[in-house]
Amino acid sequence: MTATVPDGPPVMLCRECDGMTFTLVACRCTYYGNTLLVSDEDRAPGEPYHNCLECDGVGTVGRPCHDCRQTGRRRAQLVLTVANLDTGAVASANVVPGVVEPARGPDADPGWYLRLAPLLRDLAARVGATSWTDVNGAGSPDGPLVMLPKQWRPELPASDRKVLEADAIARCSHDPWRLYLGRTTSEPPRDPAAELARLCRLADLLCLDLVIEARRVEARRVEARTVGARTVGARRVDGRPVDAGQVWTVDDLTWHLRYEVSGGPVPTEARCRAENLTTAITGTSDLDAFYGLEERGRTAPAHHLTIGYRPPAEPPDIDLDQLERRILADCVDVSTGTPTFGAQAIWRDDRWWHTSLQVADTTETLSESSTGQIHQRRGIVLRRGWQPPAPSWQGEAISYLECPDCDPTSRLRRCYCRIGTGVAAPDCPRCAGAGRAPSPLRCDTCRGSRRLYQDVTITLTDLTSRVVHLSWRVDAAGWLTSELSWQVDDSRQPVGEQTWRLGDRVPAPHVGTHPGGKPLHQLPARFRLGERARDFGVRPDDLTELDGGGDLDHNLRYGTVTLHRVGDDPLTEYVRSAARGRPGARLFVLARRPDVPPLADLIRLALGLRLAVTVTIVDHVRNAGDLRLIQDECWDVSVGARGGTVVPADPPARSTPEAATAFCLDYLELVIAGAVPDDPIAPIPVLQCPTPTVVDDPVPLLRRLARHHAGQPVAAHYTGDTCQLLLRERDSVRPLATAPTLPAAVTVLGLLSGHGDSDE
Repeated sequence: MTATVPDGPPVMLCRECDGMTFTLVACRCTYYGNTLLVSDEDRAPGEPYHNCLECDGVGTVGRPCHDCRQTGRRRAQLVLTVANLDTGAVASANVVPGVVEPARGPDADPGWYLRLAPLLRDLAARVGATSWTDVNGAGSPDGPLVMLPKQWRPELPASDRKVLEADAIARCSHDPWRLYLGRTTSEPPRDPAAELARLCRLADLLCLDLVIEARRVEARRVEARTVGARTVGARRVDGRPVDAGQVWTVDDLTWHLRYEVSGGPVPTEARCRAENLTTAITGTSDLDAFYGLEERGRTAPAHHLTIGYRPPAEPPDIDLDQLERRILADCVDVSTGTPTFGAQAIWRDDRWWHTSLQVADTTETLSESSTGQIHQRRGIVLRRGWQPPAPSWQGEAISYLECPDCDPTSRLRRCYCRIGTGVAAPDCPRCAGAGRAPSPLRCDTCRGSRRLYQDVTITLTDLTSRVVHLSWRVDAAGWLTSELSWQVDDSRQPVGEQTWRLGDRVPAPHVGTHPGGKPLHQLPARFRLGERARDFGVRPDDLTELDGGGDLDHNLRYGTVTLHRVGDDPLTEYVRSAARGRPGARLFVLARRPDVPPLADLIRLALGLRLAVTVTIVDHVRNAGDLRLIQDECWDVSVGARGGTVVPADPPARSTPEAATAFCLDYLELVIAGAVPDDPIAPIPVLQCPTPTVVDDPVPLLRRLARHHAGQPVAAHYTGDTCQLLLRERDSVRPLATAPTLPAAVTVLGLLSGHGDSDE
């Protein structure tokens, strides 16, 4: 059924729910049958669980229809928008029945499709973009390929063809507004061999392993007559028998590239899966390769870096074809011909070390599902078939103490009632005075490593040319610090410098007292990581953790430590806190500014998309000198639909405007999805903005306003025609001024005279 609305796109009846806004689907309990203990490997679908908590044994449940957003209708409209981040220009195309000429499918597919790639290329040319990416991250740069129903034929009447095209477009309406962010200058294509050589060079400088892994996914049931399939063993790789018709194929391998701390176990799961080695290299960024490093190396042995270690002088020459062939060869046992679970190539000490992956053990986890059934999940623990020798940079082992607040054999953790006092409350509802209570979270004391390290190694890098390794050691005889710095010059030769300092006791003056009475001490400048920022030409607020990109801890930035017990040594507690839960007692810090466009460009882009922007800042100048509290500034940038309630962020969570801009761009896809009208009768606007609005840099003006209202969130809200200044007070939001531009609004307040604050 199709309805045409005047001045709007066709509206189709939702085929999933037949206009009822909900669907009746089989209950989850029918996946396993009428049994209490269920497992994915022993499914017996059909009969419902008689004591099911969701369907009461009926077997079907009602679910909201998400395809139509519970409206019962679907809009037969797609809007493609290309926005140039560098210029702010915006161009859009309206995809409705009859706009795009259907064409045959790719690779001799007999079906018919609506190809949207020519539309995207035309939009990109109109805004001057040479490259573009889907704001959702996973979309193709050629746009969606809309498959038409099998009934569509070119010889059908025009009215029938449009009805079928409307049905096909409506099926894509779960994501009806597709936004592509373009850049005026495109990045050069990444050469896989050169990129892998750079990653290997970086691993040498950081004293880490670079691991390339080919891992088999779970065995799939395929027909024995499938072309190219062959049975390679009588048992699965996890040791269980192979079912009839179950075989291994080449497609069962996925490729992964990541950094690891030497000596760590094989991860249970791998992310950033790729189909082959080349895709794994080009599709994995530097930050992707580091993501999860702490999780992977939580139980890795901790060692100091060797004195005098020197990385190789030249980047390696890598033959990708030979490397891939060797990894594939290790995926099959040479002596028996049975498959292994996968293989790894580990870059360590200027060469590749190859090993297969074997099944070491299996795990079993029991959990209660929403149906009331007990779900049994079996996992596989992998091990390397052969362990490479220890790296040349690995020095003496770092000593540690066993964590006193968690039990390695159970889920018992330190109870919340002991935090702050160390004494269990007799009437605590969680532990009943025992001091420990079960928790699904990691131990807060050791962060799941069950180790409290005595020393720590901190590595700071910009991931391009400079690496600094800091080693902090404390024992009964005194303290010892070392600094090993590597600088890659224009000749690509690493230039190193190593210095040592030692002493009996570190002066740590008392600089504050917490409300509970615990003292706060500050260590000398050599232990403050914020002081190291100038070595990389960045601000202290630009220092982030390399794994995950979180802000560097406030105490590490300013060298402060809170003593929880009388007689504790400040340096010992500071080092122990810095090493808490770190992989191999190592902390990796990224020292570079976020690679994002200026904040004014983001505002200009949002205004071209007819969205509203709210920029919030808090100046903590009143906290200066009180290291218990947040220092400097906090920022927030939020984008949303116009016409909603304007509320400044309280509190802003980002330390720099660049970090706030990066966070906003990361979640822009959610804003675009929320800007689509809920009523399918209302069309999606087809935006055109060839001449973007001129936006003044808001950073210096907002800093001046925030300094005037120190300690309170102030915000600039842009809506296209006006800019409104707001002040967040305790229980309300007070408008300060409204004008066409931010400088005009600040002028109304009388704050535009004088010199602007520096961005440094």
